[in-house]
Amino acid sequence: MTIDINDSILDIVTKNPEAADALKELGFEKIVNPVMLKTMGKIMTLPKASTAKGIPMERIIEAFKDKGITITDSNESAQVEGI
Repeated sequence: MTIDINDSILDIVTKNPEAADALKELGFEKIVNPVMLKTMGKIMTLPKASTAKGIPMERIIEAFKDKGITITDSNESAQVEGI
């Protein structure tokens, strides 16, 4: 399973429900709450969430890898290894 780092959290969770588990485990419980997901999730991306919560992108990438989800960057046309 692959997601794009530029997609909104809403798009990521909608396309890959397993991503919600990874986000919860990282401490993003609020953003995967159905109400927050439909509002803030539309504009929030993984890099924005990383900055907002102070969680390094490397840790987010690893958590997604553990769930079998690869993060790519459509702007770079490559798999994201770290930011």
